Amino acid sequence: MTEGSAGVSATLRTGLSDVGGAVRDCWGALALAAMLSVAASSLPSGARFVIALVAGIVAQGALFRRAFGRAAGFKGLRWGRDEWRLLAAQLMILGLFALIGSILLVIVGGVALGVARTAAPNFDPSTTEAWRAAFAQAGPAGLIVAIVPLASLFILIWLGLRLSLSAPATVDQAGVRVLSAFSLTRGRTHILLVIGLAISIPVIVLSALLSVAPGQGPVVAAVMAACTYFYAMPAWTGALAHFYRHSAAQ
Repeated sequence: MTEGSAGVSATLRTGLSDVGGAVRDCWGALALAAMLSVAASSLPSGARFVIALVAGIVAQGALFRRAFGRAAGFKGLRWGRDEWRLLAAQLMILGLFALIGSILLVIVGGVALGVARTAAPNFDPSTTEAWRAAFAQAGPAGLIVAIVPLASLFILIWLGLRLSLSAPATVDQAGVRVLSAFSLTRGRTHILLVIGLAISIPVIVLSALLSVAPGQGPVVAAVMAACTYFYAMPAWTGALAHFYRHSAAQ
């Protein structure tokens, strides 16, 4: 396989061109995932997280099983070993993000506190006004307070892209694959970033339009869930399956 076969154009085209077929074959699972997502929007944060996680696994399982020719169930509706493996992989990734995110949070907090104490020797960290005043006096050093969180966000995005082939590898190889899939994206995270942004543009535009529309609630949640599970998820998983095949073959 050539590098071009897993480039931005070919991968994006593959993902987008298969959305119709993926929806036709997996609409049952996608509809269930969308309904779970809408129902979760009115639940407490803890329950919302669990339901959203299950919804994502239901959709991913159906789409990746279809992509790799596995037993699909009725229109994708099935919870089997692939879904359990995907759930395990996702929990491992979330744990990794929590660990690294906590470390980055400590670093960001330490840098902010250091800049604030340097700018204002009598700094009182217990009030918001004191933080604002300290950063206002920090001068050029205040840029560090903005750069460090941005760098931390970049690290988390980079990590997510490096681990993005975990799901297709888990389904294709019939085993939980997290760190073992890390090497498949080495040197090519920029390709996945561009593809992800391109697929996300319609979702971002729709979200922006709905945010300024009069009236919010279940209807908006339903529209966003439909856009997510009947467009973005099939396009992204199709692109990842294509990218994974070519990466694993090299």
